[in-house]
Amino acid sequence: MNKTYSTNKQRILSVLSLFVLSASTTVMAKVPQIADSWTGRYSDQKISLFFKQKGETVTGYSLLSGKRTNFKGKIVPQQSNYRLTLTEQGQGASVGKFVLDYKNNGSDMDGQWISSQAKVKPRFFRLNAQQCGYSDEIGYFPIASKKPLTDEYLQVPLGQLQHMRNEIYARHGYAFQSKEWARTFAGYEAYMPCYTNVDNKLSKVEKENIRRIKLVEPYAEDVDWGR
Repeated sequence: MNKTYSTNKQRILSVLSLFVLSASTTVMAKVPQIADSWTGRYSDQKISLFFKQKGETVTGYSLLSGKRTNFKGKIVPQQSNYRLTLTEQGQGASVGKFVLDYKNNGSDMDGQWISSQAKVKPRFFRLNAQQCGYSDEIGYFPIASKKPLTDEYLQVPLGQLQHMRNEIYARHGYAFQSKEWARTFAGYEAYMPCYTNVDNKLSKVEKENIRRIKLVEPYAEDVDWGR
């Protein structure tokens, strides 16, 4: 074989190898577009995170116990995944940063929250990609969202009436400020806190049933009825 030809061939192969390696590195370093809404159990409640992403820059907010907290940060490649570091805006022990580990095209990710103050313990949790929307899988009394309630359903203990009423809000993704109700509905996989007000999402039937329940509540006895 001609020596000059062999040398040129080796040079070409070397250049091609460098090009392939460079292209591969570029692909690996490209930041993925992640889903825009996530939710998961956060201690005994549910937390939801909402993202707006432009390249590696991420802004958005979290919803927990009916409180909306804005954040901003970046998503950067790691060895085997991508890491989002999101700093919350504000002051105080309840403000800190989220650190989330995301695998490309994944539908879940591990997360942790670290307070800006050392005396507050960190939180560790898992998030799943989920879209906001109405869910009739939440609660014991789906009828309260389907047709006007009669005495057959309204002559029950106070706690049951309150549960019935709050189920209507939960089906629309209401983010409860009350820890009691936030904990109650955190047990439903379909429940996702999405809004601090859902009045404009309620149907005429639901609005009427809420009115009826509130009218009856003062006359109901407060007795145990739970599971």
